[in-house]
Amino acid sequence: MIGRLHRMAYVPQPVRRVYIPKPGSDRQRPLGIPVLEDKLVQAGLSKILEAIYEEDFVEDSCGFRPGRSCDDALRVLGRTIERQGTQYVVEADIKAFCDNVDQDQLMGFLAHRVADKRVLRYIRRFLKAGIQEEGVYRASDRGPPQGGVISPLLANRYLHYTLELWFQRRFQPGCTGPARLIRYADDYVACFKHEADAKRFRIE
Repeated sequence: MIGRLHRMAYVPQPVRRVYIPKPGSDRQRPLGIPVLEDKLVQAGLSKILEAIYEEDFVEDSCGFRPGRSCDDALRVLGRTIERQGTQYVVEADIKAFCDNVDQDQLMGFLAHRVADKRVLRYIRRFLKAGIQEEGVYRASDRGPPQGGVISPLLANRYLHYTLELWFQRRFQPGCTGPARLIRYADDYVACFKHEADAKRFRIE
């Protein structure tokens, strides 16, 4: 495997798709299961990306990062409500997030900080590896590979640009009072002091 990686000859296998019960719902959640070799390669890529990006992520991004957890996100939310005059909270879960991520846009975000073209090429290969479901192959043209070791970091990077930086640089400056966005994976809450800011956030 190491030799194939160095020669750029490593080709990821399609992810095997299974379905698991979705908590609190009658629906099922799709889950991808990569082969062992792909898990190992993705783990190595994740270590590289983590070293690059950890310093970039905003403080209130709590999901799938070293030393952070859902409990941290809840503590931040509690302090924000208690100490920053929060009167309105907008809660959101990005529907089918992994199925709708624009892969070309994601690769563009990664290229901002990753100079090694080989790393980018391997990430692209994992994105394009496809899905195997009940013996039928299907191409994957959107989203990171569900169930992949590298997927949470890729998702964090995508939402860092499309949600968190947008909130900090474009939305927050127009607020009439304190505003804060706290995210865990594809779930997030936005806290506001004034109703008008909360309503504008729901619209935008």
